[in-house]
Amino acid sequence: MCLDDHEVECNTGTAAQQNVAADKPRKTVIPIRNIAVMPAINKINENIAQLADGKKVRFLNINDKLADKDGKLFDGMMNAAGLHPAIEGYQVWADALKPIFTELLGPAAKEDHAPPPTGDPSAGVR
Repeated sequence: MCLDDHEVECNTGTAAQQNVAADKPRKTVIPIRNIAVMPAINKINENIAQLADGKKVRFLNINDKLADKDGKLFDGMMNAAGLHPAIEGYQVWADALKPIFTELLGPAAKEDHAPPPTGDPSAGVR
């Protein structure tokens, strides 16, 4: 995958045109197994970060928790293909979002009233 400057500008331009009437955390483009694309990913993230005002649009970069400074993924952060987070990677993302959601929504309730997870996506389909 090759991202040139025009594609980077298009990606961030599209995000800038979206409705920012409500608080929206914007997550960074995360590292993938192919570290050769890290310069493009870093440029995209720099552009996305410029859209954040810290109030209506927030930028959250978790890359330093998924990969080293050169973009080499830490063990267990991504799935076997290296394109999507593994459970540990999603936990890193969730942990990073928690303070933002707490600020926006208030602290978590003392008791969780959500139904238990089934692990089966078809469980709700009848």
